[in-house]
Amino acid sequence: MNKNDEKPKIEPIIAQSKLEPENELIKNNLETELKLKSTKEVEQTNDTQLFENINIENIQKDKLSNEKDLVEVKPIIVDDVNVNNDAKQVIQTDKPIIIDNQGVQNLSSNDRNEIIIVDQPEIKLEPKIKRTRTTKTTKANVSKGEKKNVLLNVKNLNVTFKVNRKKTIRIVRGIDLKILKGQIIGLVGESGSGKSVTSKALMNINDFAITESDEMMIGDISLKNLREKEWSQIRGKKIGYIPQDPLTSLNPTRTIGKQLLDVLKDSTEFQTKDEKINYLINLLESFGIRDAKLKFNSYPHTFSGGMKQRVVIAMIVAAKPELIIADEPTTALDPTVQASVLSLFEEIRTEFNISIIFISHNISVIAKFCDYIYVMYAGKIIEAGTKQDIFTRPAHPYTWALISSIPEDKDEKLFNIPGTPPDMANLPSGDPFAPRNKFALEVDFKKEPPLFQITKTHFAATWLLDKRSPKVEMTPQLKTRVDYFKKVFND
Repeated sequence: MNKNDEKPKIEPIIAQSKLEPENELIKNNLETELKLKSTKEVEQTNDTQLFENINIENIQKDKLSNEKDLVEVKPIIVDDVNVNNDAKQVIQTDKPIIIDNQGVQNLSSNDRNEIIIVDQPEIKLEPKIKRTRTTKTTKANVSKGEKKNVLLNVKNLNVTFKVNRKKTIRIVRGIDLKILKGQIIGLVGESGSGKSVTSKALMNINDFAITESDEMMIGDISLKNLREKEWSQIRGKKIGYIPQDPLTSLNPTRTIGKQLLDVLKDSTEFQTKDEKINYLINLLESFGIRDAKLKFNSYPHTFSGGMKQRVVIAMIVAAKPELIIADEPTTALDPTVQASVLSLFEEIRTEFNISIIFISHNISVIAKFCDYIYVMYAGKIIEAGTKQDIFTRPAHPYTWALISSIPEDKDEKLFNIPGTPPDMANLPSGDPFAPRNKFALEVDFKKEPPLFQITKTHFAATWLLDKRSPKVEMTPQLKTRVDYFKKVFND
């Protein structure tokens, strides 16, 4: 392209302002964070300048549009004051402002002082509006129709660990979770992605961790700022936890029966000990323990690995919690036993209407029985959707890689993801997955993408969903697996 043909460089959308001194309501809120009330299109929330030099391997001919790519500023919430859209308010500073799902989050405090609202006689100030973090680029809050059916609702969960007096490491970085009653959700990702830390934060059992969130509710009970005595009413009774190695959870010096009875020690549902024993024996039998009455007085070493696993699951279910967290419960079992144990979780959901968070690094296991799936990488949710969304319409390159790594044919070379997961103490700039992503754009190395909404149930954090990004085709290996899942789900 000749220099004469080059289009003029598009500058970020800017606006000017002036504030009349007497308008103290706006003036007092200038230093607070600006947030977008809503955006018509999720793609309009990204920094235009970062896309001017997009470059991707094998895709060099894609050109970005100019004026079409400008961010259209919709009504902006200036703290608690809504500036009417008729005023066509925009923003002006000496530095480019990145308008995204977090508002003007990248400005220093000095920069924010430079923003002023100006001379706009047409501006109408409306009554205070309750601020909300929800935009088109983030996972939507609970709708009114399903609010009563929501069991767990977590917003902006962060978990940080102290390394020493001055240094901390943030392992979980602002995730949202929502679980409906009787629903099985999956948390999937490589080791070190933050899955277990996330689940343990729901029970406050991360040693030496600082857990923060905007909201953490189970039913109508807030889990924020609970005292240890109050947590004792949550653990086991509201939320049950199956650890990564449940086989070591059984005390080898006590019989199975005594350990199961410990679970019902404070239960008021049963009048006598015999009633408790009959209930537990029936539970063991329903979970596939033969001769449960005889096994009730046996020691753990007389059980096989699969039977021990069933006993631990029965121990959790006996307390009738509303939610069970299963943290890779089949890791220590062979594939044959895994299948039988996994079928138990579907039975538990059906018979007891217990919600389940199933954690695994094996995406093929997640595909079998989870209703909704969260894909995690570097402490964040990078894709979320129903199992049909994730396995038939995957949107994030990391999800593509996980699906591609599922063994399909013994003669096919097994796919592996290049590189290793990032060091959480030294995360790279931009998208943490960019150094391992062969589809990475230049913008991926500069700015971490927000969570784009694809459909009502499907979300993904990748710049490839921005309308200015070049189109990327699935690899033959990925397409083969996606076609297989489409056939399975249709059948």
